[in-house]
Amino acid sequence: MFTSVRLFIAVSLDGYIADSAGNVEWLAPFEDQDYGYPEFIEQVGLIVMGRTTFDHIGMIEDWPYAGRHCLVLTSSPLPDTVPEGVSAWSEDVCALIARVRQAEAGDVWVVGGGLTISTFLQHAAVDQMDLFIMPVFLGQGVPLFPAGPSLRPPTLARHKEYSSGVVQLTYRFQARIC
Repeated sequence: MFTSVRLFIAVSLDGYIADSAGNVEWLAPFEDQDYGYPEFIEQVGLIVMGRTTFDHIGMIEDWPYAGRHCLVLTSSPLPDTVPEGVSAWSEDVCALIARVRQAEAGDVWVVGGGLTISTFLQHAAVDQMDLFIMPVFLGQGVPLFPAGPSLRPPTLARHKEYSSGVVQLTYRFQARIC
């Protein structure tokens, strides 16, 4: 069985995934429509996220990923009390990519933030990206793609428009391991 490494993320029209404080409350007006998240999350067995994203999620709500293993990319220890299934990863990114490719419990979701997503993209480790373009301009904030080397172009697999003005773009990549 092939484990797919996926992105499933909302972005403002001007390219931000969070406001300047790292918050995503700007997404609240769009919560009344189904964008396919329940079906997506059922396919996910492992979640990978950066330390800033982990800390932010822990501050604002109950752990939303109960029942799934989560690797937090970090160079410092996690707090003593972390949700069940959460562990730190401080080794080389290529070793992580090799490990996630061997996961057998479903797809791997690279949650974020932008630096973590860019790292996976730069290492050509993403198979599919579902990008939800939200009809909002934030003006500033956390960019989806921080400055870095150019990335290989994906192939558009499909697009879908929602009545809320949101557009979903599904891209596929020819992934490789480091």
